[in-house]
Amino acid sequence: MKILATIGPVSESTNSIKKISSFTNLFRLNGSHNSLAWHKKICQRIKFNNIDNKILLDIPGIKPRTDNKVNINVKKNDLVIFYFKKDENLKKYLKHIKVPITNPIPKTENKTKKFSISDGLYSFKIVKLKKNIIIGKSLQSFILKPKKGLNLPNSYYDNKLQLDLYLKFLNKIKSFKFDAIGLSYVQNEKIVKKIKKKFPNHLILSKIENIIGFKNTEKISEASDMVMIDRGDLSAEIGESKLYEAVIQISNICKRNGKPLVMATENLGSMIENPLPSKSEIMSLAFSKTLNVDEIMLSDETATSKNYHTTIKWLYNFINFTENKKTVEYNSDSFLKILNNLNDSTLIVFSKKGYFIEKVIRNNNSFNLIIFSCDKKVINTCYFRASCTPILTNDFPKNMENFIFNNIKRNKNLVFKKNNNALLVFANFPKKGSRANTLSLINKENF
Repeated sequence: MKILATIGPVSESTNSIKKISSFTNLFRLNGSHNSLAWHKKICQRIKFNNIDNKILLDIPGIKPRTDNKVNINVKKNDLVIFYFKKDENLKKYLKHIKVPITNPIPKTENKTKKFSISDGLYSFKIVKLKKNIIIGKSLQSFILKPKKGLNLPNSYYDNKLQLDLYLKFLNKIKSFKFDAIGLSYVQNEKIVKKIKKKFPNHLILSKIENIIGFKNTEKISEASDMVMIDRGDLSAEIGESKLYEAVIQISNICKRNGKPLVMATENLGSMIENPLPSKSEIMSLAFSKTLNVDEIMLSDETATSKNYHTTIKWLYNFINFTENKKTVEYNSDSFLKILNNLNDSTLIVFSKKGYFIEKVIRNNNSFNLIIFSCDKKVINTCYFRASCTPILTNDFPKNMENFIFNNIKRNKNLVFKKNNNALLVFANFPKKGSRANTLSLINKENF
């Protein structure tokens, strides 16, 4: 597994980014927070630190967020109105706490009695639900901070409005230096394909967060470059009792399609205040490992917590300490059968379009992969894969023999870092569904 670290107010300095870079080169920025000028500045800072650092810019989605400017003290049994756009009718609710929200309230397929704020942390009983207003009775006392998401179970969103919001934001950040676009609340593959068409040079990460997206996981996974399971929103949308099975199902689909998988929400939330994680967090991380998750995402743990360095260091050590063999699935393809029986080997792949890489990962997750490709998008995707080292090359020539030899020789210390022997694959036909036709055992002494 690798670490995807969110940068925020406590970790935005050059020195902090350097510290984090010693544990990961994968960074996330949350477009729902801070100004566009801030995001542009931080993108430049991360890339200046190391041009090979990869940035996921999670753009604001359609989910309504609280638009309060200051913290609000909410007590148990308080009546709170969450509203989109001001309405004259609000004046009659004199004793209610009024909280504006950023986007329209979603529609819901089933009549629901509750909704929640902040990834399901704070629950409300629904008193009234109208087009732009939802009134809830708080079931606990808490401090409502700004920009917290509102979740209405079994809800669905307007796809046209969602696409309009995405494109409006993306058009403002065209000049920013980032590598991947995070799309929230993806409900079908159509929106992924439309964003891909307009931004072909960026990776598209789809977040599975509501009931509609969950039902369409297969097609969303096929269309996306990467997938994220946002356990907080997903749990609040489909119900806590269904989360476990949903996570397993999404993971299996994602891995079957050979796509990098990110596990998000409260991975090490207790370390925001404490020097060590809880036992349940440790078990949760171990569970993610059994699912062959590629990245563990840290949110507030590295964005707002002063313990960010302690947290990311602990996670880095945990990942390295627990590295072991992964489950192998067998396939009838004779070439892949050979690969399946060569566990824990270093596998060097020269692939122009990357189709073969996905095919290998679908069948065996135990390789230490080193990928040589002349396609920048293939290389960027490989940065987000666990146990994978990508190396960008010049365009592949017709005569590949000297080209392969020279590239391996230049990167000899990296290629043979773990073992003096390695397996070399050259995917000769860069077409979807094609087979690699070269498999060689190479030795460090030859280079």
